[in-house]
Amino acid sequence: MKAVFINHCHPDVAHVCGLRAGRFAEALAARGHRIVLLTGPAPEGSVMDATQLSQALADHDWRRPFVVPCAQRGFDRARRAREGELGAASRKLAIARSYLFEGGMFPDWQAGVSPNFEALAQSFAPDVVWGTFGNTDTWKLCRDLAHRAGVPWVGDFKDNWDAFVPLGFRGLMAKRLGDMTAMTVLSAAHCDQADVLFPHTLKTVIYSGVEAVGEGGPSQADGSLALTLTGSIYDRARLDGLMSALAGWLARGGARALTLHYAGNEGTLVEGAAQAAGVPVRLAGYLGQAELHRLQAEAHANLYIYNPRCLLHHKALELIAQGRPIVVYPDETREVRGLAAEAGVTLFAGADAAALADALDMIAAAPAGMPPVTGRAAYTWDARAAVLETVLADAAGGGGLS
Repeated sequence: MKAVFINHCHPDVAHVCGLRAGRFAEALAARGHRIVLLTGPAPEGSVMDATQLSQALADHDWRRPFVVPCAQRGFDRARRAREGELGAASRKLAIARSYLFEGGMFPDWQAGVSPNFEALAQSFAPDVVWGTFGNTDTWKLCRDLAHRAGVPWVGDFKDNWDAFVPLGFRGLMAKRLGDMTAMTVLSAAHCDQADVLFPHTLKTVIYSGVEAVGEGGPSQADGSLALTLTGSIYDRARLDGLMSALAGWLARGGARALTLHYAGNEGTLVEGAAQAAGVPVRLAGYLGQAELHRLQAEAHANLYIYNPRCLLHHKALELIAQGRPIVVYPDETREVRGLAAEAGVTLFAGADAAALADALDMIAAAPAGMPPVTGRAAYTWDARAAVLETVLADAAGGGGLS
């Protein structure tokens, strides 16, 4: 099968936005398919000129996906609106014009991607196009390339439509992009939302995979309780609430000592909140997947802050795969609770200081007592990619699998 994937974030960026498309591209290439991935610029800023594409396609080793980083060009007013450089009235007008006439808020990225379509349609001749919704521009590009190449396209619904598309344009953009052949969705919650927006589109839930599972378990040599807080904070008030609850638990003798690691990009914010509450914290920064999962596997419990705008946190899947107890503050969805229970992982949702203290009491009483996750192979990118492979082959007419 020959497929073009489109995702705005380059797979090498230090953010989850590039993870799903990049890893699925790698997994399908490893399964013998030819995959082109159109993305934004690489982290160091490198891009590919469209005039080089045909020759580069001919020379490529297809055991790996062919990643095409595309520049952002022109449309300065849309960029300034995104970055908050316009006044309120001007910004609203710029947003409206960009959605109505360009199909999204990243027309500058569309202008960098679309010059590649002729070479892709002629020289690569894809069987199917698949793209992740992180903005409507990506799906517009999928639709445009699919029409140019005369092939079907499949949308990947991985973000909250209501959080990413302004209120006045949600129905309009869904109608404009409703000609996809099929849809993959990140979770059951995403499927519920997509059913309202795209009621006639066949949908398949495909959870994201986990690259590596940490080995070993927590060390109790110094008698301390090891906790790891992972990922984005989203809400300073919730971070303060979590730190206050930890401080209260420590003050009443909840643990002889506490080692709290933070793995993520918001170290300054976390350090400030921890210091204000009197909670010791060690900043690990942004870690590669193997290092991150090792740190998570060595924790007595893993913590994260829930964001209701995320229909499913990718970090929840990662932490379930590590097999350690999970503490989420202040709540989680029924779907994530069910996934944890299915894997045999205890998930505590600490809605207040008392609930969080009760969870930590249980973890401290038997810190190494949780069984490992069963069936870890189901969490791999390759296992998830097998489902995507079938969806894309079916969309392409069933001829893509050998």
